[in-house]
Amino acid sequence: MKCRICHSEKIVEVIDLGKQPLANKYPKNKFQVKNEKKFSLKILFCKNCRSGQIKKIINRNILFEDYYYLSSVNKKLKEHFEKLALKIKKYNFVVDVGSNDGVLLEPLKKLNVKSIGIDPSINVGKIANDRGLETFIGFFNNKIIKKILKEYQKPDLIVASSVVTHLENPIQFSKDIKSFLKKDGTLIIEIEYLQNFLNNLEFERFYFDRPFYYSANSINKLFKNVDMTLYDIEKINVHGGSLRCYIKNSLSPNITKRCKKIINDEKQNLNMNAFKFFNKQIYLNAKILKDKLISLNKRKLNIIGYGSPARVSTITNVAKIDSSLIRYIIDDSPLKQNRFSPGMHIKILPRKNNINKNIDIVLVFAYEYFTDIKKFFRKFKVDFYKPIPFSKLK
Repeated sequence: MKCRICHSEKIVEVIDLGKQPLANKYPKNKFQVKNEKKFSLKILFCKNCRSGQIKKIINRNILFEDYYYLSSVNKKLKEHFEKLALKIKKYNFVVDVGSNDGVLLEPLKKLNVKSIGIDPSINVGKIANDRGLETFIGFFNNKIIKKILKEYQKPDLIVASSVVTHLENPIQFSKDIKSFLKKDGTLIIEIEYLQNFLNNLEFERFYFDRPFYYSANSINKLFKNVDMTLYDIEKINVHGGSLRCYIKNSLSPNITKRCKKIINDEKQNLNMNAFKFFNKQIYLNAKILKDKLISLNKRKLNIIGYGSPARVSTITNVAKIDSSLIRYIIDDSPLKQNRFSPGMHIKILPRKNNINKNIDIVLVFAYEYFTDIKKFFRKFKVDFYKPIPFSKLK
């Protein structure tokens, strides 16, 4: 097999997470639970471009046409995109690829920045359009580009936040971006950072929605192949630590020092030795989590979870944690409420009427947003824990 980003044959299997369900498909009844499918989740690492990628790619239509992730439900994420909107308000026409429910389009509209979105999810795209945030529903490809260019000029800025990791064919994506973006225009890509996964033991960020896991080196190689230049990188806090990559639609020698430093640091640290250590830690820490939950349940303590992002699926299925260990999970997205977590089928409930004095322990799956989450429990004496590595949150 060759790398799907750089075509190198220096690609090897580094992680096996066993059979996993689709992490953003939340069954709502016994029929859907019974018919839920699982697939082998194996991660490959390319030693040439330093990318991670899933061995078996699931059809994108199955994953994204009916989707259960709403960006605007998350207060911190909304603030992130409000700040980004202020940063990019100088541009004449912005296209947001993977615009979800319009989380970036809304603040751009308030700033009177001409902007449209593209999103493959029919149900989520409709939410944005119903709010007056113009969204073209479909996958980003030549067909939708032609449709947009019948009504609009080429954009001078394209934003793709948490998008490239979900693609089936990143090389085709880079070619489509090249043809769609104005010459010398800018592409801003935000990626969940592979190096941070390893540093922070975040194996839960591997799931089928995301077949690709990027480094600065892999982004650099991907766009260099279509004569575009990765010229700057910012480290940002969303999704456990991400990179915001600035890419020019031309070849340019003007590359920032911080961009060069990140690329060079990866060549030293993102390697097979790092993956070998990481792999050993996965099942060790999954066992620690399960053993702790068993011990706490034996003490008759009432344990719930908070937040049901896709990582809940990876964690609970690797560690084999079900509703005998976590009574239910609270999530603020109405699309997930009154459904079940993938694979282990823990009930997902709304916050209303489900925070009470009987709760002893909250396992915070959406731990990046702990500061906001703990406010909901301020009337009660509760202990909070991060699942992986299992540790107390204060």
